[in-house]
Amino acid sequence: MLAGQTKEKFLYILDILKKTDEQHPVNTVEILRKLENKGLVAERKSIARDISVLREAGYSIISCDELKKGFYMTDQPFEDYELKMLADAIAGAKFLTEQDTENLLEKLTQLATPTGEEILKEQTIIDPEIKTDNRTVRYNIDKIITAIKQRRRILFRYYERTEEGSLKFKRNGHIYEISPYYLVWSEDEYYLIGNSKSHDHLTHFHADMITNVEISELPVRPCSEIEELRGDFSICDYLRRNVNMFTGPDADIELMVGSSVIRDVVKRFGNGLQFEAMPDGMSKVSIHAVEGEGTLRWLCGFNVEELKVIGPESIRLAMAKRASAAAEAYSE
Repeated sequence: MLAGQTKEKFLYILDILKKTDEQHPVNTVEILRKLENKGLVAERKSIARDISVLREAGYSIISCDELKKGFYMTDQPFEDYELKMLADAIAGAKFLTEQDTENLLEKLTQLATPTGEEILKEQTIIDPEIKTDNRTVRYNIDKIITAIKQRRRILFRYYERTEEGSLKFKRNGHIYEISPYYLVWSEDEYYLIGNSKSHDHLTHFHADMITNVEISELPVRPCSEIEELRGDFSICDYLRRNVNMFTGPDADIELMVGSSVIRDVVKRFGNGLQFEAMPDGMSKVSIHAVEGEGTLRWLCGFNVEELKVIGPESIRLAMAKRASAAAEAYSE
């Protein structure tokens, strides 16, 4: 066998072993057959030598107690449970089309052992109803990531929903010029966080509503010119404060919450919250959020027996106004 073929053989044997586990070993005869399928002919004795070399190179390759069963590898890049978590995240991603989801899962499955492959194929559920029909999202994301890396501005148009639920261009097809700083996953959606040249603070866009992305030759605005990016900045704190990506003034909001919604509050505002148990079985907690539409919508998602706003008075009044409007609307 030529030197080039010998190197190629090592790589193929390594690929073969990466698809094994304790329940699915591969023996010498099977390795030889798989090599032949690739156009490589090897001697039976050479396989044992090749595996010995791979072991010396640091790969954990185990010989089965029953030698006829062959060998298996124990140091695959991903454990089965890790691949399952990644697969579920891909399956649940609303910004991906159903076809893109299936393509990504197929690539992920190629990294799995036979056991992991069975788990991924049998246990990964794709709900087509939550998937987008916008096939350009992945290309837009690629361009946004490239622009962030190159620290260049991007140009794009932005969709919004009409009263009938269809898409139309926002601001009659206005071309946005944005300095992109972050592309983040929040609330089951991808968001572009950047700065519009028309003002000096951050703004947010749903990635799946962005279209016709072009990378500009202009550099992004320096962080020193952007209000939120001056000094210490935490993207995680920023996302927590801007509930549902609505902007507004910051506020410390005091809540009374029941045990059934404590998990929801922590999930939304982080693990650093301090809950004070009250005699009536409720807990008092203070959250730091934006006093705006997003926060009000979130607060309105709970029964008053589960969550009640103590202060500030401005938010209590806003909640009362919504409750009165709802009562009036449903009493007709």
